[in-house]
Amino acid sequence: MKFIDLDLVLRDAQAQMLIETAEAVRGELRAAPDAASRRELMRTKRAAWADFRALFERTYGAKCWYTESKNPGTDDDIDHYRPQRSVAEAPDHDGYWWEAFNWENLRLSCHRANRRRSNPDTGTVLGKGDHFPLLDEAHRWCSPDSFCCEEPALLDPTDPEDPPHLTFDIDGRVAIAPAYARSDMAIRRVEASREFLHLDWPAFVDDRRDLYAVIYGHVLTGDRAEKAKLQGEAAAGETLKTVIRELIRLAGVDQPYSRAAAAYIRRFRDRTWIERVVLFYLPEIST
Repeated sequence: MKFIDLDLVLRDAQAQMLIETAEAVRGELRAAPDAASRRELMRTKRAAWADFRALFERTYGAKCWYTESKNPGTDDDIDHYRPQRSVAEAPDHDGYWWEAFNWENLRLSCHRANRRRSNPDTGTVLGKGDHFPLLDEAHRWCSPDSFCCEEPALLDPTDPEDPPHLTFDIDGRVAIAPAYARSDMAIRRVEASREFLHLDWPAFVDDRRDLYAVIYGHVLTGDRAEKAKLQGEAAAGETLKTVIRELIRLAGVDQPYSRAAAAYIRRFRDRTWIERVVLFYLPEIST
């Protein structure tokens, strides 16, 4: 999970039109006389939120905001961070229907994070779906006119304070960042996000583990090149630059699992060539 700055969307020429369309439907929804009318409106006007998919992909790249996975061959979902139709943790809740067309409630999500699936490793059926657990259920936001003081259990990629909760082990699994390891609230949020967003889906774990192996291989090549460069070998400097470029590329914001890559690279910060050069280009480094 990396930080998604929603303000960047506003730079796109089509953003204003999409936002105005969504806000108009949002007004219709609030004026609807009953729940049945609202459900029908959400069904018939869903394009007003689905059309944000292309905008988000142009702005941030075609990868899941929760897992940072790329999913060639399938369209990513537009997830409602606060579910619009129902809430699994609150059966009497009508869903956050008033947020259905609020573009700031929309997230670009892969199928594994957003849809309910059985984890092939654990057999547990999870996925975000209509789940929206809170740290304190008593503070659930229940109507458009009430005050929202919710504390979501799920980490939110659009909140700059949330992605730093996560780092990654070399086995490919999500871990809590050391800075938050003593916080019970942070631990609860990381575990809830791991489960409901399928952050440790087996394919993601495999990909991140492979990514660590690739980075480790580059580091070893860089170490050899640096040593050879100090010994005066003419081509060694270019080899080291090639390795540096590749490490920077792997942690680029458009790459899958970019924050995992940054976390893995940081493990080798004792190398002077990584500390001096590579880390300079990694603005989002996991601890």
